[in-house]
Amino acid sequence: MEQLGLSLWNFLAQIVVFLVVVFILAKWALPLVTKFLDERANVIQRGLEDAETAKRQLNEAEKRVAEMIEQARLDGQQALSRATQAGEHLRAEVEQQARQRADDILSQAQKNIEQQIAQAKSELSRQVSDLAILAAEQVIGHSMNTDDNRKLVQDFVAHASQASQNSQNPQNPQSSQTRDLQC
Repeated sequence: MEQLGLSLWNFLAQIVVFLVVVFILAKWALPLVTKFLDERANVIQRGLEDAETAKRQLNEAEKRVAEMIEQARLDGQQALSRATQAGEHLRAEVEQQARQRADDILSQAQKNIEQQIAQAKSELSRQVSDLAILAAEQVIGHSMNTDDNRKLVQDFVAHASQASQNSQNPQNPQSSQTRDLQC
């Protein structure tokens, strides 16, 4: 070996030093490096698992958001439907009240017209009585102031107005009797 430029003692010393270094590295350094690499592999694995979990949670959240949006849309449609129904109900109620008010107004107007007709007939009857008395005074030539004469004229006017109403209403069986009495 010396021909190659190597010394046996140096070679053995280097092998012993190499084995000591390998032993020290294997005893203390290699476990630290292995532990560090295992921890790093665990961190990477947890990161991958967390990323996968986050991805699943994101998909679930997107599904929940889509469901919430759909539910909100359905709730909005139901609220709109309820509002439409409430509006229709309110409109129908207002229409009913308006019809009732119109019927009340028509009924009150009819009553007022009937009262005015009755007053007009009463006034007309009184005026006809007064005219009949005046005409009778002119014919007879003296005053007719007694209550009996006035009652007689009013009965005649009432009878005449009843006959007039019966002749306008031919379904009344008394109309023929009244016409017979007038003749």
